[in-house]
Amino acid sequence: MLTREGCIQRRERLFTAVGEPCDLVIVGDPSHLMYFAGYAATPFEFRTAESAALLVIEPGRATLIGDDMLAPYLDRAHVDRVVAPEWYNGRTAAPYRRGLLVDHAVAALAELSCQRVGIELAAVPAGVVEGLRARKPGISLVDVGPTIRRMRRQKDHDELEQMRRSIRAGEAAHAAALREARPGMTELDMYQIVQRAAQKSLGQAAIIYGDFVSGPRIATDRGGPPTSRVIEPGDLLVLDFSVNVDGYRGDFTNTFAVGGPPTQRQRELFEACRAALAAAESVLRSGAQARLVDQKVRASFHERGLDPYFTTHAGHGLGLGHPEPPYFIPESDETLMAGDVVAVEPGLYIPGTGGMRYERNYLITDNGFELLSHHAITIDQT
Repeated sequence: MLTREGCIQRRERLFTAVGEPCDLVIVGDPSHLMYFAGYAATPFEFRTAESAALLVIEPGRATLIGDDMLAPYLDRAHVDRVVAPEWYNGRTAAPYRRGLLVDHAVAALAELSCQRVGIELAAVPAGVVEGLRARKPGISLVDVGPTIRRMRRQKDHDELEQMRRSIRAGEAAHAAALREARPGMTELDMYQIVQRAAQKSLGQAAIIYGDFVSGPRIATDRGGPPTSRVIEPGDLLVLDFSVNVDGYRGDFTNTFAVGGPPTQRQRELFEACRAALAAAESVLRSGAQARLVDQKVRASFHERGLDPYFTTHAGHGLGLGHPEPPYFIPESDETLMAGDVVAVEPGLYIPGTGGMRYERNYLITDNGFELLSHHAITIDQT
């Protein structure tokens, strides 16, 4: 879980980053409730279905608004005050849950002295916005969504710890897949192997999502959820997944031949992907242009006459979103900065020959990068 100190520091930075002084800020995106307050309601309990919460941030004070059924999660959050009205008592019919949230949020805000309010317009319910305007005529609203998005790029220590937990679980899952994959299994079987190993490593239930594709599906679909397709001897299998740890995640990939050696052509493509990864790594550092990473990957494939088969982006940022800035694409205008966590993922997709993708995760530093993911990059199962 994120630390209290980290959440407080991010809330303080938010007021500085907004630029125009605000009396308070209202946050509604679930990812940002985690970012600023360490609040996350598990999806693995009935009590959290159709739930939502709002965070009201004042200088030196944070209030989290939810309902009584969310109490186990509200009470663990790093805030100064919790507002949790009764929603369902088991005796009378429950009201509309998010409507209750709006009503109590408006009531709580009406008690505060404010003229200029920062608000996450894309995530805070319209009922809160309209209720606030009705209670406080002449109030000025500032959209803080873009500011928060920019802030998220540079990861704090407690955020990195969450991402490292995700990455360690992902590494265990990739290792299990290499050990246990067999011809005759389905893509769904492989997903279950990954899920079991990741959750065992993590020590808790977690959402694992991504691409679990095999054989001809790789070249045509490039990705997608697991299906009942049976893996044939020698089929390539792409495993490109994330383990969600309270909203944070890593994202790294391996492609290998199941139950038999790859063809010589597939091995050549694998070596081309490894070379493209190395080319990208040569420019990963604070101050580098994001489009330069993309250029390095494309140039590496071009040297081998393979650039027509590289049909995806070269990578992207990671954190609470997926993908998120910076983006390694030809027309990016972004610059890498220390604290970015990024993925580089060169891949080749040739119908009739096969498709593959290899991906690592990196923490950008002033002098280069720290490699975060240490899973096997191999096309051979053994």
